[in-house]
Amino acid sequence: MTGTLAFQLAIAGVSVGSIYALVALAIVIPFKASGVLNFGQGEVVTAGAYLALVLTTLALPYPLVVVVVFVLGALGGVLIERVLIRPIVSAPEFTIVIATFAIGLLIKGAISLRFGDSPVSIDGPFGMVPIEFANLRVNPTSAWILVCTAAVTLAIIAFFKYTRMGKAMRAVSINAEAAQLMGIRVSSVYRWAWGISTAIGAFAGLLVAPVIGINPEIGSLILRGLVAAVIGGFTSVTGAVIGGLAVGLIETYSGVLIGSAVKNLVPFLLLLLLLVFRPYGLFGAAEIKRV
Repeated sequence: MTGTLAFQLAIAGVSVGSIYALVALAIVIPFKASGVLNFGQGEVVTAGAYLALVLTTLALPYPLVVVVVFVLGALGGVLIERVLIRPIVSAPEFTIVIATFAIGLLIKGAISLRFGDSPVSIDGPFGMVPIEFANLRVNPTSAWILVCTAAVTLAIIAFFKYTRMGKAMRAVSINAEAAQLMGIRVSSVYRWAWGISTAIGAFAGLLVAPVIGINPEIGSLILRGLVAAVIGGFTSVTGAVIGGLAVGLIETYSGVLIGSAVKNLVPFLLLLLLLVFRPYGLFGAAEIKRV
C-alpha cells in the first residue's frame, strides 16, 4: 500500500467515522445524564434525514434547513423524555430499554407509512465534485461532515465545562440524589440531555443523507454508534468521538486489506477483544462503590 493510498483511506475513514462519532455522542449524552440507553436513537437519525428531505423540497436555504433540523430534533427529544420516558424513569432498566426500542419502531413505522421504503437522495450543500490536492481526492460533503463533527464536539465539551446546565449534568451523572439535594432540578437536566442528544442525532441524519441516501434503514447506524460509545467508555464525550473515528478507520482499512465481505465484522471482533482486556473502554473507569 502506497503512502498516498493510505492517506486517501484515512480521509475516507475519518469521514465515515465522523458520522459514527455523532451517533455515539447522541447515545452517550442521555446515558451520562440519566442512565437511560436510548436504542431508538438510530431512528432519530432516520427522522433527521427525512426531515432534511422535506425541507429541501420546500427550497429552503441550507443554513435554515440546519437550524430547523436542530430545533425540531431538540423539541422531539424533549417531548419523548417528558411524555414517554419520565413516567417510567423509576421502572427497571430493562423496561426502559424496551420502551426506547418501541419508540424507535414507532418512528420507523411512521416514516415507512409516510414515505414508503424506496430510497431517495438529496444533494450535499457543496455539490459532489471532489476537491483535489496533492494527488488526493476529497468529497466536499465528507469534508463538511468532518467540520460539523468537530464543531459539535467542541460545542458539547464547552457546554459541559462552562455552562451552568452542563455542570449540572456532570453533577447528576455522578450522583443524582446528591445533586438534587444541592438544588439541581434533575428533571430539567434529563430534559436538556434528551433534547441535545436528539438534536445531534437528527443533525447526523441531515449530514449523512447526501452520502448514503435516505431510506428507513438508516437507523442501523446505531450499531456502529454503540460500538464507538463502548470503545470510548460510554460516559466520555471525547471517548465517543475517538471511538467513532476509530470504527470508521478500522472499517475502511480492513475493507481494503482484508476484503469488503468481512470488513463489517472487524470492528465487532476488536470490540470483543477490548472488552476482555479493558471492559470499561479506553476512557471509562470502573465505578467506585463505598461500603
